[in-house]
Amino acid sequence: MYKLISSEPEKLKFMNYFHFSTALQMCAVIGTVAAPLTLYSVELGLNSDEIGILGSLMAFCQVLALISIPVTIYFGSKLVSITALFTRYIFLVIFLLVPFYKENLTIVFYLLFFSMLMFAICRSLSEAAFVPWMQEFIPRDVRGRIIGINGIICTPFALATSYGIKIWLDSRVGLERFYPVFIIAILLGLISALLLIKMQGGEKIINRENDQGYIKNLFTASKDKNFNLFLISSGTQYLVITVLAIFLTLFFKIRMNIPTGELVFSSTLVLIGGTCSGFVVGKITDNYGCRGIRVIFQSLQIILLLVLLFIDSDTPYLSYVIGVVFFLFGFLMWGSASIGYIFMLNYVPSNNKESFMSLAYSLDGLIAGITTVLAGYLILWLDTSNIVVLGTTLGSYEVLFIICAFIILVSMNAFILIKEEGAMGVRTFLRQLIFSRRQLP
Repeated sequence: MYKLISSEPEKLKFMNYFHFSTALQMCAVIGTVAAPLTLYSVELGLNSDEIGILGSLMAFCQVLALISIPVTIYFGSKLVSITALFTRYIFLVIFLLVPFYKENLTIVFYLLFFSMLMFAICRSLSEAAFVPWMQEFIPRDVRGRIIGINGIICTPFALATSYGIKIWLDSRVGLERFYPVFIIAILLGLISALLLIKMQGGEKIINRENDQGYIKNLFTASKDKNFNLFLISSGTQYLVITVLAIFLTLFFKIRMNIPTGELVFSSTLVLIGGTCSGFVVGKITDNYGCRGIRVIFQSLQIILLLVLLFIDSDTPYLSYVIGVVFFLFGFLMWGSASIGYIFMLNYVPSNNKESFMSLAYSLDGLIAGITTVLAGYLILWLDTSNIVVLGTTLGSYEVLFIICAFIILVSMNAFILIKEEGAMGVRTFLRQLIFSRRQLP
């Protein structure tokens, strides 16, 4: 499968296990904690503020990455990552119990809250260990291309899964129709964890060179001014991704009454867009650095958010427009996040990678978690209030989209200020990219 030229060919031998594990994880997410959970919650009767709280848990629990560092170092990133990944899907079985208590929305909320809390805790432990492990098993010189290949492999899995869920949910009624979706997705999640056993590296760390200890390592990471700029840019970008992952779906469901199955399928285009962008940005960042392509992606994000203000139930070809919006959301926003991910993998020192990466992961989650909860309350408050701008009354979701556009502007400017080895300015990047395309036969 690989024609990649790498200085570390041994690491590429088991890369297919990584790709297919990622593909099955995507299917598991599509069938559980993505759009199905949001729509399941709506049909159960939960309010936007309660749905916002549930959606914020995964982001909030990323703060646990900071305290997971000693665990990861002692047991090894491979063991911690796989064990936590496997365990997190066990807690989602609670989803199947919720309809038995649908007459009592308080019990419903707390059951979903506990299930998502435990899922989020395990997810944070798994991903906090997985990122530094990736630095070991993916060679530096082909990281962008590896992420791109992930996109190619994941896309057909995501399309098939989401289309199957759409057909199933829209052909049946009642909460019980979610059961097969959840059960199959949970099983795929468990299998995805087991596939990673084949990957190399991730052993426990013993007597590492220049190790200053847990507190001093964190302090060293927090003093890096260039990395602090990255934290601001990454945190604000992830904030918008987390908020829109929930409230963009609610916008189309509540405002335009789009069928549940159709929304699940359309929202999956976010993941497909993200994987497609991974293929595009992977090669570009390997050749030109991260800054130019990230700034372009974030500029287009702002335009996309402002376009949402003009979409309503009378928009021609609405179903196709919604699909395009979800795809572009994934392509631009997750693509931008992938660029930041590649920058971090290349930038952080290998002898202190856990501290740098956990700091970034935790801060992203803290910022996104707080704002997702606030967004839920903001929507609830704005639904009973009027915001008038230049004589035009803005709805609750329109105000949220404008705020998100401003936050992306902050993120973009922070990334522009980052110093990156071998990076090009935006104008130089565009000239080089256009010129190289003209030279193709």
